[in-house]
Amino acid sequence: MLAPILLSACVIKDLNQDMNRLESNYGFFKGQVNGGNGEANVVFALIDRDTGEIEAVRTVSHGEVIYVLLPQGDYFVVAFEDTNGDFVFQPGEPASRIDDPLISWFASLDIDDRVDIPSLPVQEIELSTDNVLADALDLSLENLGSTTNKTANFLRVVTWDEPNFSPEKIQLGMWQPGEFLKEIGFGLYVLEEFDPTKNLIVAVHGISDTPKVFRELAAAIPDDYQLLLFHYPSASSLEYTSYALSEILDELVQRHDVAQLDVIAHSMGGLVSKGMIYQASPAVREKMRLFISIASPFGGHAAASQGIKWAPVVAPVWWAMAPGSPYLETIGSLDLANGPRHHLFYTYAHERGGERHEDDTVVSVESQLTESARSRATAVYPMADSHVSVMSNECTLRMVPAILADGTAAVTVPDC
Repeated sequence: MLAPILLSACVIKDLNQDMNRLESNYGFFKGQVNGGNGEANVVFALIDRDTGEIEAVRTVSHGEVIYVLLPQGDYFVVAFEDTNGDFVFQPGEPASRIDDPLISWFASLDIDDRVDIPSLPVQEIELSTDNVLADALDLSLENLGSTTNKTANFLRVVTWDEPNFSPEKIQLGMWQPGEFLKEIGFGLYVLEEFDPTKNLIVAVHGISDTPKVFRELAAAIPDDYQLLLFHYPSASSLEYTSYALSEILDELVQRHDVAQLDVIAHSMGGLVSKGMIYQASPAVREKMRLFISIASPFGGHAAASQGIKWAPVVAPVWWAMAPGSPYLETIGSLDLANGPRHHLFYTYAHERGGERHEDDTVVSVESQLTESARSRATAVYPMADSHVSVMSNECTLRMVPAILADGTAAVTVPDC
């Protein structure tokens, strides 16, 4: 999957320059909220002191760890316990302001090609009613939409011809993930105006791809469902991408009355999704019903190990994609006994209806059918198709809606 591309001097140069920019100009804020009454969610914001612009917003629970990837700047932190659930600070709500937050700038770290996020120091954010925020703080979606671009990709209506889904942006996300995040950012898009009364399906694409891989499947999904399209740079670390998805979905359930969440993922999107489920907040986890994975390499990919060993610069995603990585071991331990129910499609042919092979032209059957994934699945479906072609397979287009109709057990569809 990756080895032939690694020989391209141009993409290696792009990746090297992008990694150098990240290491020179970015850092992580890692915080944890304590204090207050502990009876309501906490709204957190990280704000640029020079411009007053909001760099990041999170809705978190007490004790939850917050991560923010930041460009170089001078920031302060504000947080308050949102007692009445309006996302606006009122006097009397426990609050905190930190004028000199602890930020781990990459330039000052010995990161050796990767950032060990768990080892970064934590900024304690102590809430107290003794703290009164000097300025009016309105972090509602309505105000954020009119005052900042940080929510521009949150539930924005797009078409399948969305410019962010172009081949040029795929390459940007694959070889310049830092530039992708700066220029585009993570996205959770919709194809029509968001309607929280509908059943929601989060679609997560794979490496070197976009949500367009779900185009034909979207047409087969019943009308009482709404598709949410998660978009991310392929080369970003799976640890951070899965965290970003978990936070986006947390914002979704905290700010909207969501009844149900299903997840459907293709290829590496299955690894992103399992990482999201592993770290999802209780509020998100209790809404999740089904997880449908298609041709996902739960055992990783050998080409990622080759890239780490031989490439002059390492894409962050390769660390997690390498067989036996800590990330794969972590998501492999995910207990799905209390949901969501996992329906696992695996592919084993080089062409539609073809004979059985040890791989689907991209991912090995062994990687798709790891013991941990197979044993914890509600159902496993073999598909005589290739890695990409399965997404337009007639059986896929018929079986997914059948799973959505119930999902408590394996489904059967005539002639499939």
